[in-house]
Amino acid sequence: MDTFDILSVGRLAGDLYATQVGVPLSAVKQFNLYVGGCPANVAVGARRLGLRTAMLSRVGNDGIAENLLSFMRQEGINTESVTCDPNHLTGLAFLSILPPETFPLVYYRPDPADLQLSLEDVRRAPIAESRVLFVAGTNFNADPSRTSVLWGMEQARAANRKVVLDIDLRKSLWPELEAFGVNLRTAARLSDIVIGTEEEIVTAAGIPDVKHATDLLLALGVEAVAVKRGSAGAEVYTADGAIHTAKPFQVEVLNVLGAGDAWASGFLYAYLNGWDWERCVRFGNATGAIIVTRHACANDMPTLAEVQAFMSSQGAN
Repeated sequence: MDTFDILSVGRLAGDLYATQVGVPLSAVKQFNLYVGGCPANVAVGARRLGLRTAMLSRVGNDGIAENLLSFMRQEGINTESVTCDPNHLTGLAFLSILPPETFPLVYYRPDPADLQLSLEDVRRAPIAESRVLFVAGTNFNADPSRTSVLWGMEQARAANRKVVLDIDLRKSLWPELEAFGVNLRTAARLSDIVIGTEEEIVTAAGIPDVKHATDLLLALGVEAVAVKRGSAGAEVYTADGAIHTAKPFQVEVLNVLGAGDAWASGFLYAYLNGWDWERCVRFGNATGAIIVTRHACANDMPTLAEVQAFMSSQGAN
């Protein structure tokens, strides 16, 4: 019996977003603390749409982690598989907001707790009871997380669960992009769906052309590759050679950080409800469009009612 729709694996971190919009990071005086990290953002986004979500991660035994976990639990996300690590700190990221195109992001992740995810952590997690195992590229930065998550993906496939890989490229966290590529291609072989921006897709594949890069990922056994293109929308490439697209929504941008995670949460909501690819893309476009008009990512994820109202106002269904 399925207990969860999505088990999200990896970064559960603190995002410190500048309260002053239009001010460079060097001059910011105040920050808001939000939940951050691609897997955590997707877990929150999917939960607000009505999916049953759980989190598999490690955080530090610190006040920041207590804040993040309290928020996740209030959202109705199961955190029984989140371990408090007494020897490592919760990861942090600082962001200044200079719309519409500049969003400097600085990571403070010296040996963060989430990269200490162990085989025992994965063994105890409800992988077989979750319809989708959602993993992110930053899970493969280092061991023991790299090996533990790959093993978890194997367990999900063995239990006939779907595995969704968000490429989640954070260049400053990878000393060499070649290492990133080989790790992501290894993970793709255990994935049913791969999600990424154009840059992420070509970097993961090691091929500078999006179409050929998606062909390579599909040849690894992936069912579908979703390519996010920001304001230009998104498309899904499938193993039968088809390309599925849907129109984007035009909105005024405040903060683009988190748009891809909001898109993924909407896309997965539609996918798990059995919608066709075009409708999945359209719904993801809507959740992504809403979040770029807001200050935070996880904390500002839209509810199902908000997405439906937004799409209705845009003449979409």
